[in-house]
Amino acid sequence: MNKKGSEKKRHVVPWLNKAEWEQVRDYLFSMDSSQQRFALERISAWRARCTDSFPLTVESTAYLVRCQMRDRSGQLTGEDLIMMYAMALVKFVNLTLQSRLCNL
Repeated sequence: MNKKGSEKKRHVVPWLNKAEWEQVRDYLFSMDSSQQRFALERISAWRARCTDSFPLTVESTAYLVRCQMRDRSGQLTGEDLIMMYAMALVKFVNLTLQSRLCNL
């Protein structure tokens, strides 16, 4: 008997389960900097586990959250913040273009 139609395809992801994914998502968008820091640390661990391609949306969001955290800390000058946000946006564009080119 062929079960191809009813079989679930497995997709390997770097997070442990859906609960961890949702916790990190919620913590990233929290206004609590300790929760954001925890989420960024989890994302770094996920990136280390992921050998092929890391999800573009997660990578880009992490860069922007890092910028926001440094912005709120008040430790950087206006010019440094502009450069940091610009780098995050350039990284997003590069990752987007790279993923589209790989799919051609």
